[in-house]
Formats: sequence, structure tokens, C-alpha cells
Amino acid sequence: MSDISKTTINLPVDLKKELKKMAIDEDTSLSGLIIKMIEEGMKKRNNVISDED
Repeated sequence: MSDISKTTINLPVDLKKELKKMAIDEDTSLSGLIIKMIEEGMKKRNNVISDED
């Protein structure tokens, strides 16, 4: 991923804490974890849409 676009999102405090813990457990950054989760969600969503065709 060479091009990066910065964005800001608002998260509930408890959710952010949980995500930070997950990132530490996975030895990655919070940003890296969120990117991974979004990519996985997009793949899953695309598979569901493909299966419905």
C-alpha cells in the first residue's frame, strides 16, 4: 500500500480500547488493524454480493 490518505473517525471510547488491545496482541498498529479489518469486511461483503447473483 503505497498511497495513504489520512482520515478521522469517531469511535466509542470502549471500542477504541478494545481495538488497541487487539492491535497489541497482533503486534500491529491501531491503523494497521483497522485497515486489515476493513479489507476483510470488504472481501466478505463482495463474496456475499457475488453469491447472490
